[in-house]
Amino acid sequence: MGYTETGKGFVFLMTAAFISLWPLQAQESDQRSPDPDARIQLAISSPSYPVTAGDVYSLTYMAGSTPVSYMIVVDNSYRIRVSNMGFLNAAGKTYLQLKQDVEAMVSNNYPLSGVQMLMQNPSSFSVYIKGEVKRAEERTTWAMARLSSLFNSSTLSEYSSIRKVTVTPAAGAAKTYDLFRAERFGDLREDPYLRPGDVITVNHLDRKVSVFGEVERPDTYELLPGENIQELIRNYANGYTVKADTGRVKLTRSVDDDQGTMETIYLTPEEIKANYPLRHFDAIYIPPK
Repeated sequence: MGYTETGKGFVFLMTAAFISLWPLQAQESDQRSPDPDARIQLAISSPSYPVTAGDVYSLTYMAGSTPVSYMIVVDNSYRIRVSNMGFLNAAGKTYLQLKQDVEAMVSNNYPLSGVQMLMQNPSSFSVYIKGEVKRAEERTTWAMARLSSLFNSSTLSEYSSIRKVTVTPAAGAAKTYDLFRAERFGDLREDPYLRPGDVITVNHLDRKVSVFGEVERPDTYELLPGENIQELIRNYANGYTVKADTGRVKLTRSVDDDQGTMETIYLTPEEIKANYPLRHFDAIYIPPK
């Protein structure tokens, strides 16, 4: 095993570096919703906008020679009345699907009616955030907002996990998402759209470690169970740079939080190859040649 040194004051790895655990935490603008006109444009232009309780649509058509204007408001039943022609079930439909269904119903009753259904106001609704956050609270959002839009540096604590964020819907089973995978790899399956009544639970992280120096992506990362120095360097930091001196890798580790005592371990290539185990708040430094 590589030799070790013990000392105090090596505190940089425990400070602001960990606040940048995930780039989206610093993007305060993500917390703000678009203005009403922009919301309408986004909802109309998205083929996947889900009909949501609280949506308001306008319906216009000609009943013979009589112009008709009708407002459709979606409530929690998702059963909507289409003027004097009957009811439709809007549950699980997109805006485009509902628009087609409504316009088809009117056309069947009034051929050549020039029917048109338009979005007037997308719904706003509440979700609740709790768990490992600075403050449990209710947030107002809308149907084109994804889970990640709720989080920034004012929401998450030093111990918040972005790898284990649980969404419990108003109806249905809870599911846990990995927002790191969404941000790093663009896997939007891990960053779902929010729905009315969602309860979001941020879980406590297990380990976060930093890697800096001669790697392609120096940063602080939250490791999953079973991941250690090999995964940190290869998968998270994207490997060594061409300047890396892999024979002088340094690990700095806290051995006494109360006293601020730090231990420095110089790892051998053999220990790295054997996937040396990492602890919470470890810091790895890869020096240049």
